Amino acid sequence: MMQNVNELRRRYASGMVKTEAGNEVSLEELNFEKCIIGSDEAGKGEIFRPLITAAACVRPENMEKLLGLGVKDSKAYGKDYETAKEIFYPIGEMLTGFTSYKDFEGREGKVIRTDYATFVVSVLLNDKFNKDFKPGSGKKSGNLQEVLRQEHKAALLTLAKEVSCDYMVLDDFQDGWHHDRILKELDIPAGQAVIATKADSKVMAVACASVIAYYLTNLYVDALDQMLESAYGIHIPLARSADYNSEAFQAPLKLLNSISKEKYEEFLVQYAKKHYIRNMELNN
Repeated sequence: MMQNVNELRRRYASGMVKTEAGNEVSLEELNFEKCIIGSDEAGKGEIFRPLITAAACVRPENMEKLLGLGVKDSKAYGKDYETAKEIFYPIGEMLTGFTSYKDFEGREGKVIRTDYATFVVSVLLNDKFNKDFKPGSGKKSGNLQEVLRQEHKAALLTLAKEVSCDYMVLDDFQDGWHHDRILKELDIPAGQAVIATKADSKVMAVACASVIAYYLTNLYVDALDQMLESAYGIHIPLARSADYNSEAFQAPLKLLNSISKEKYEEFLVQYAKKHYIRNMELNN
């Protein structure tokens, strides 16, 4: 564990980032000396997981505890569900205080404090996502960036009203213009605002937000899988970024479709990002 802690310490202390005012700040200063708010999301590209966005505030006095817990960007734990259950879940539970999605329900959009961080979570379940998301054509992602902007802004605004910080750090997702807009709308001074590529692997506050968001999407699909198993005797693929064209992914949808086309359509609207699978061919 000590080796892992030392590796994480080096990760969060090596390198520089720039504020929107153009000033350089070392990661060592940022992570180990300053109070930081960061945000990240999970579930935006996955069919069954909801879009969950977290904003987290990390104080320098909590860095040692977070390093000891092993917090890093959620993608670094891998996509395998069984590995997540063994390694990632204990970290998520300690960081959030939740052991099931039912424990979390009712806390959406509220400030939550644990021994490790203070955070706010914005949740866009798939039934609402299906109403808000407008698909594009070809390789275009429609208005997904705008949806993400609104979710990040909601979480960050709520948290920033409750806690003060030295810097706000945002992970640059595809189009930095959206994050520029977030920071302007939150009225964050340019000298305190940082937009960084792969910030979830550099800044502990963003890594915490990444872990919180991904952990809660896991708890959600756990509950969804239990419901489907109870109601229909089927299981949905729980691996992150599943191969949507694989038989393992399509099999439960085919079974549900064969049981009842009406139930299948209702299920897509309620629990899946239906636009993502509108071109999927299901053969009964």
